[in-house]
Amino acid sequence: MKLKSRKGIIFISMLSVLIVLVSGYFIHRFVVILLADKTWIIDLGYEDNEIHKLTFYSMGNRSCPEIPIQIDNNIFKLMFDTGCGTGVQFTDAVEDKIDYALLEKTETLNRDGSHHGWNKGMKINEMKVFGEQFNNITTSIADWSMSSSSKLNGLIGLCYFDSKVITLDYTGHRIGIRSTQIDYTNLDEAKYVVLPLYKTTSKGQQDLLFFEAEYNNQPIIVYLDTGKNYSYLYNPDCSSSIGDMPTKHLDIPLKIGGLELTLKDITEVNDIAQAKGLPYSTMIELNSDQIWKCKLLVTIDLIEQKIIFRKF
Repeated sequence: MKLKSRKGIIFISMLSVLIVLVSGYFIHRFVVILLADKTWIIDLGYEDNEIHKLTFYSMGNRSCPEIPIQIDNNIFKLMFDTGCGTGVQFTDAVEDKIDYALLEKTETLNRDGSHHGWNKGMKINEMKVFGEQFNNITTSIADWSMSSSSKLNGLIGLCYFDSKVITLDYTGHRIGIRSTQIDYTNLDEAKYVVLPLYKTTSKGQQDLLFFEAEYNNQPIIVYLDTGKNYSYLYNPDCSSSIGDMPTKHLDIPLKIGGLELTLKDITEVNDIAQAKGLPYSTMIELNSDQIWKCKLLVTIDLIEQKIIFRKF
Protein backbone atom coordinates (compact mmCIF):
# COMPACT_ATOMS: atom_id res chain seq x y z
CA MET A 1 0.00 0.00 0.00
CA LYS A 2 2.84 2.38 0.85
CA LEU A 3 4.47 1.71 -2.55
CA LYS A 4 1.23 2.49 -4.38
CA SER A 5 0.74 5.59 -2.28
CA ARG A 6 4.29 6.75 -3.06
CA LYS A 7 3.76 6.15 -6.80
CA GLY A 8 0.52 8.12 -6.62
CA ILE A 9 2.27 11.05 -4.95
CA ILE A 10 5.05 11.02 -7.57
CA PHE A 11 2.50 10.89 -10.40
CA ILE A 12 0.47 13.76 -8.97
CA SER A 13 3.64 15.79 -8.39
CA MET A 14 4.84 15.25 -11.96
CA LEU A 15 1.40 16.07 -13.32
CA SER A 16 1.30 19.25 -11.26
CA VAL A 17 4.72 20.31 -12.58
CA LEU A 18 3.59 19.62 -16.13
CA ILE A 19 0.42 21.68 -15.66
CA VAL A 20 2.45 24.57 -14.23
CA LEU A 21 4.93 24.44 -17.13
CA VAL A 22 2.21 24.31 -19.79
CA SER A 23 0.22 27.06 -18.08
CA GLY A 24 3.36 29.18 -17.82
CA TYR A 25 4.05 28.73 -21.53
CA PHE A 26 0.58 29.85 -22.57
CA ILE A 27 0.55 32.75 -20.11
CA HIS A 28 3.93 33.91 -21.43
CA ARG A 29 2.72 33.62 -25.03
CA PHE A 30 -0.43 35.57 -24.20
CA VAL A 31 1.59 38.34 -22.55
CA VAL A 32 3.98 38.55 -25.53
CA ILE A 33 1.06 38.87 -27.95
CA LEU A 34 -0.70 41.39 -25.71
CA LEU A 35 2.38 43.60 -25.39
CA ALA A 36 3.51 43.30 -29.02
CA ASP A 37 4.29 46.58 -30.80
CA LYS A 38 1.18 47.85 -32.61
CA THR A 39 2.59 51.11 -33.97
CA TRP A 40 2.89 49.63 -37.46
CA ILE A 41 -0.90 49.73 -37.75
CA ILE A 42 -0.87 53.52 -37.64
CA ASP A 43 2.45 53.88 -39.48
CA LEU A 44 1.17 51.94 -42.47
CA GLY A 45 -2.28 53.54 -42.41
CA TYR A 46 -4.46 50.57 -41.51
CA GLU A 47 -8.00 50.97 -40.21
CA ASP A 48 -9.15 48.84 -37.29
CA ASN A 49 -11.43 46.71 -39.51
CA GLU A 50 -8.44 45.83 -41.72
CA ILE A 51 -6.58 44.07 -38.89
CA HIS A 52 -7.32 40.37 -38.33
CA LYS A 53 -6.11 37.63 -36.03
CA LEU A 54 -3.27 35.55 -37.44
CA THR A 55 -3.01 31.93 -36.36
CA PHE A 56 -0.25 29.43 -36.99
CA TYR A 57 0.06 25.85 -38.19
CA SER A 58 1.92 24.21 -35.25
CA MET A 59 3.75 25.99 -32.43
CA GLY A 60 7.17 27.47 -31.84
CA ASN A 61 9.54 29.68 -33.81
CA ARG A 62 9.30 27.60 -36.97
CA SER A 63 5.51 27.73 -37.33
CA CYS A 64 3.89 28.94 -40.55
CA PRO A 65 0.92 31.33 -40.74
CA GLU A 66 -2.60 30.27 -41.61
CA ILE A 67 -5.69 32.25 -42.55
CA PRO A 68 -9.41 31.44 -42.71
CA ILE A 69 -11.28 30.95 -45.97
CA GLN A 70 -15.00 30.28 -46.38
CA ILE A 71 -16.63 27.75 -48.69
CA ASP A 72 -20.42 27.67 -48.45
CA ASN A 73 -21.03 27.98 -44.70
CA ASN A 74 -17.80 26.28 -43.64
CA ILE A 75 -14.65 28.04 -42.43
CA PHE A 76 -11.30 26.35 -43.08
CA LYS A 77 -7.85 27.49 -42.05
CA LEU A 78 -5.35 27.19 -44.88
CA MET A 79 -1.62 27.77 -44.61
CA PHE A 80 -0.81 31.24 -45.98
CA ASP A 81 1.97 30.20 -48.32
CA THR A 82 3.60 32.92 -50.42
CA GLY A 83 5.35 30.10 -52.30
CA CYS A 84 2.05 28.61 -53.51
CA GLY A 85 2.23 29.67 -57.14
CA THR A 86 -0.91 27.73 -58.10
CA GLY A 87 -3.13 29.96 -55.93
CA VAL A 88 -4.97 27.53 -53.69
CA GLN A 89 -4.69 23.80 -53.00
CA PHE A 90 -6.80 21.59 -50.76
CA THR A 91 -6.12 18.27 -49.07
CA ASP A 92 -8.35 15.31 -48.33
CA ALA A 93 -8.70 16.62 -44.76
CA VAL A 94 -11.54 18.80 -46.09
CA GLU A 95 -12.65 16.65 -49.03
CA ASP A 96 -15.87 15.48 -47.40
CA LYS A 97 -16.73 18.96 -46.13
CA ILE A 98 -16.90 20.86 -49.42
CA ASP A 99 -18.95 20.50 -52.59
CA TYR A 100 -16.85 20.23 -55.71
CA ALA A 101 -16.93 18.89 -59.24
CA LEU A 102 -14.28 16.28 -60.02
CA LEU A 103 -12.35 17.16 -63.18
CA GLU A 104 -9.63 14.51 -63.28
CA LYS A 105 -7.72 12.05 -61.15
CA THR A 106 -3.97 11.45 -61.47
CA GLU A 107 -1.66 9.07 -59.62
CA THR A 108 1.43 10.37 -57.82
CA LEU A 109 4.45 8.11 -57.39
CA ASN A 110 7.30 7.73 -54.93
CA ARG A 111 10.87 8.12 -56.18
CA ASP A 112 11.08 4.36 -56.66
CA GLY A 113 7.99 4.38 -58.89
CA SER A 114 5.61 2.92 -56.31
CA HIS A 115 2.17 4.38 -55.65
CA HIS A 116 2.22 7.41 -53.35
CA GLY A 117 -1.26 8.90 -53.59
CA TRP A 118 -3.81 10.62 -55.80
CA ASN A 119 -4.26 14.18 -57.00
CA LYS A 120 -7.77 15.17 -57.98
CA GLY A 121 -8.46 18.10 -60.24
CA MET A 122 -11.53 19.88 -58.92
CA LYS A 123 -13.75 22.91 -59.35
CA ILE A 124 -15.66 24.74 -56.61
CA ASN A 125 -18.33 27.35 -57.19
CA GLU A 126 -17.21 30.03 -54.79
CA MET A 127 -14.78 30.84 -52.01
CA LYS A 128 -14.42 33.88 -49.75
CA VAL A 129 -11.10 35.23 -48.51
CA PHE A 130 -11.41 37.98 -45.89
CA GLY A 131 -14.89 38.79 -47.21
CA GLU A 132 -13.93 38.94 -50.91
CA GLN A 133 -15.72 36.39 -53.07
CA PHE A 134 -14.06 34.35 -55.82
CA ASN A 135 -16.07 32.20 -58.24
CA ASN A 136 -15.42 29.10 -60.35
CA ILE A 137 -12.12 28.12 -58.78
CA THR A 138 -10.20 25.35 -60.51
CA THR A 139 -7.68 23.68 -58.24
CA SER A 140 -6.67 20.29 -56.88
CA ILE A 141 -7.07 18.13 -53.82
CA ALA A 142 -4.40 15.74 -52.55
CA ASP A 143 -3.55 13.43 -49.67
CA TRP A 144 -2.38 15.71 -46.82
CA SER A 145 0.37 13.26 -45.87
CA MET A 146 2.07 13.92 -49.22
CA SER A 147 3.18 17.37 -48.06
CA SER A 148 2.96 17.38 -44.26
CA SER A 149 3.66 15.25 -41.19
CA SER A 150 0.45 16.45 -39.52
CA LYS A 151 -3.02 17.06 -40.87
CA LEU A 152 -3.23 20.11 -43.13
CA ASN A 153 -6.33 21.57 -44.79
CA GLY A 154 -4.47 23.14 -47.69
CA LEU A 155 -2.49 26.13 -48.94
CA ILE A 156 -3.39 29.56 -50.26
CA GLY A 157 -1.01 31.91 -52.05
CA LEU A 158 -0.78 35.52 -53.11
CA CYS A 159 -2.88 35.40 -56.27
CA TYR A 160 -5.98 35.85 -54.07
CA PHE A 161 -4.52 39.11 -52.75
CA ASP A 162 -3.99 40.86 -56.07
CA SER A 163 -3.81 44.68 -55.66
CA LYS A 164 -3.77 44.34 -51.88
CA VAL A 165 -1.37 45.32 -49.11
CA ILE A 166 -0.66 42.51 -46.63
CA THR A 167 1.23 42.92 -43.37
CA LEU A 168 2.36 39.87 -41.39
CA ASP A 169 2.97 40.45 -37.68
CA TYR A 170 4.07 37.06 -36.37
CA THR A 171 4.92 38.39 -32.91
CA GLY A 172 1.55 40.04 -32.38
CA HIS A 173 -0.39 37.29 -34.20
CA ARG A 174 -1.95 39.86 -36.55
CA ILE A 175 -2.42 40.23 -40.28
CA GLY A 176 -3.37 43.46 -42.00
CA ILE A 177 -5.23 43.34 -45.33
CA ARG A 178 -6.30 46.38 -47.31
CA SER A 179 -6.93 47.64 -50.84
CA THR A 180 -5.66 51.22 -50.47
CA GLN A 181 -2.17 52.49 -51.19
CA ILE A 182 0.49 53.15 -48.58
CA ASP A 183 1.52 56.77 -48.14
CA TYR A 184 5.26 56.24 -48.47
CA THR A 185 6.00 59.94 -47.88
CA ASN A 186 4.96 59.51 -44.24
CA LEU A 187 6.83 56.25 -43.64
CA ASP A 188 9.76 56.59 -41.24
CA GLU A 189 12.87 55.51 -43.17
CA ALA A 190 14.68 54.85 -39.90
CA LYS A 191 12.16 52.13 -39.04
CA TYR A 192 11.07 50.70 -42.40
CA VAL A 193 13.12 49.34 -45.31
CA VAL A 194 11.28 49.52 -48.64
CA LEU A 195 12.45 47.45 -51.61
CA PRO A 196 11.04 46.71 -55.06
CA LEU A 197 9.73 43.24 -55.80
CA TYR A 198 11.22 41.50 -58.82
CA LYS A 199 9.03 39.49 -61.18
CA THR A 200 10.31 36.29 -62.69
CA THR A 201 9.45 35.21 -66.22
CA SER A 202 9.31 31.55 -65.14
CA LYS A 203 5.90 30.10 -65.89
CA GLY A 204 3.57 29.79 -62.90
CA GLN A 205 5.85 31.80 -60.60
CA GLN A 206 4.66 35.34 -61.28
CA ASP A 207 3.11 35.68 -57.81
CA LEU A 208 6.24 34.61 -55.92
CA LEU A 209 8.28 37.07 -53.86
CA PHE A 210 11.81 37.99 -54.95
CA PHE A 211 13.83 40.97 -53.74
CA GLU A 212 17.42 42.16 -53.75
CA ALA A 213 19.74 41.94 -50.73
CA GLU A 214 23.46 41.80 -50.01
CA TYR A 215 25.39 38.72 -48.91
CA ASN A 216 29.18 38.73 -48.51
CA ASN A 217 29.25 42.23 -50.04
CA GLN A 218 27.61 40.93 -53.22
CA PRO A 219 24.10 41.64 -54.54
CA ILE A 220 21.87 38.59 -54.51
CA ILE A 221 18.19 37.69 -54.87
CA VAL A 222 16.27 36.47 -51.83
CA TYR A 223 13.12 34.40 -52.23
CA LEU A 224 10.59 34.69 -49.38
CA ASP A 225 8.35 31.70 -48.72
CA THR A 226 6.08 31.78 -45.65
CA GLY A 227 4.99 28.19 -46.28
CA LYS A 228 8.35 26.70 -45.27
CA ASN A 229 9.79 26.53 -41.77
CA TYR A 230 13.46 26.03 -42.71
CA SER A 231 15.56 28.58 -44.60
CA TYR A 232 18.31 27.81 -47.09
CA LEU A 233 21.57 29.12 -48.54
CA TYR A 234 22.44 28.13 -52.10
CA ASN A 235 25.71 26.23 -52.48
CA PRO A 236 25.82 24.23 -55.72
CA ASP A 237 28.91 22.36 -54.49
CA CYS A 238 27.33 20.90 -51.34
CA SER A 239 25.64 17.49 -51.20
CA SER A 240 22.40 18.46 -49.42
CA SER A 241 19.08 19.25 -51.07
CA ILE A 242 15.92 20.97 -49.87
CA GLY A 243 14.15 17.63 -49.56
CA ASP A 244 16.70 16.32 -47.05
CA MET A 245 16.37 16.66 -43.29
CA PRO A 246 18.67 19.56 -42.30
CA THR A 247 21.74 18.35 -40.42
CA LYS A 248 24.25 21.20 -40.60
CA HIS A 249 23.26 24.75 -39.68
CA LEU A 250 25.00 28.06 -40.30
CA ASP A 251 24.61 31.62 -39.03
CA ILE A 252 25.08 34.04 -41.92
CA PRO A 253 24.90 37.84 -42.31
CA LEU A 254 22.36 39.38 -44.65
CA LYS A 255 21.86 43.05 -45.46
CA ILE A 256 18.39 44.05 -46.65
CA GLY A 257 18.60 47.69 -47.63
CA GLY A 258 19.86 49.39 -44.47
CA LEU A 259 18.76 46.49 -42.27
CA GLU A 260 21.55 44.20 -41.11
CA LEU A 261 20.43 40.74 -40.00
CA THR A 262 21.99 37.52 -38.84
CA LEU A 263 20.10 34.54 -40.24
CA LYS A 264 20.44 31.74 -37.72
CA ASP A 265 20.40 28.00 -38.38
CA ILE A 266 20.46 28.29 -42.18
CA THR A 267 21.01 25.08 -44.15
CA GLU A 268 23.19 24.88 -47.27
CA VAL A 269 21.51 23.18 -50.24
CA ASN A 270 22.44 22.64 -53.87
CA ASP A 271 19.01 22.97 -55.46
CA ILE A 272 17.42 26.37 -54.81
CA ALA A 273 15.52 27.00 -58.04
CA GLN A 274 16.97 29.78 -60.19
CA ALA A 275 13.95 31.63 -61.55
CA LYS A 276 14.29 33.27 -64.95
CA GLY A 277 14.50 36.99 -65.61
CA LEU A 278 16.08 38.05 -62.31
CA PRO A 279 19.23 40.21 -62.21
CA TYR A 280 21.19 38.06 -59.73
CA SER A 281 21.33 34.49 -58.50
CA THR A 282 18.75 33.41 -55.94
CA MET A 283 21.08 32.64 -53.06
CA ILE A 284 18.75 32.57 -50.07
CA GLU A 285 15.31 31.21 -49.29
CA LEU A 286 14.14 33.29 -46.35
CA ASN A 287 11.23 31.48 -44.79
CA SER A 288 8.95 31.61 -41.75
CA ASP A 289 11.64 30.47 -39.30
CA GLN A 290 13.72 33.58 -40.03
CA ILE A 291 10.73 35.92 -39.79
CA TRP A 292 10.32 34.58 -36.25
CA LYS A 293 14.00 34.52 -35.29
CA CYS A 294 14.83 37.96 -36.71
CA LYS A 295 11.59 39.44 -35.29
CA LEU A 296 10.58 40.84 -38.66
CA LEU A 297 7.43 42.64 -39.64
CA VAL A 298 6.83 41.92 -43.33
CA THR A 299 4.56 44.02 -45.54
CA ILE A 300 3.83 42.89 -49.10
CA ASP A 301 2.55 45.76 -51.24
CA LEU A 302 0.96 44.17 -54.31
CA ILE A 303 -0.40 47.54 -55.44
CA GLU A 304 2.99 49.14 -56.02
CA GLN A 305 4.96 45.85 -56.09
CA LYS A 306 7.15 46.54 -53.07
CA ILE A 307 8.16 44.67 -49.94
CA ILE A 308 8.69 46.43 -46.60
CA PHE A 309 10.65 45.15 -43.62
CA ARG A 310 10.78 46.36 -40.05
CA LYS A 311 12.73 44.75 -37.22
CA PHE A 312 11.11 44.83 -33.77
